[in-house]
Amino acid sequence: MMPYMIADNWLLSYASIEGITKVLEGMNRRTQNRSQMNLAVNELQEFYNEFEDEFTCFFDELINFSSQKLKEIEKR
Repeated sequence: MMPYMIADNWLLSYASIEGITKVLEGMNRRTQNRSQMNLAVNELQEFYNEFEDEFTCFFDELINFSSQKLKEIEKR
């Protein structure tokens, strides 16, 4: 999978709603439209601010946790 990920720059595509839409549409096609995963974009757009707030809070916690662990490791 790695060559495809690199060639199509998958990670960069996750940075925009348009990119996520394409990913979810592709996943939906692979399930022969049974998953209807493409519809998740509607909720992403509707609740974008809430998702962003939750992610920002989580990421702040992750930074603090990582900093603490690094300090613990440095003390050893």
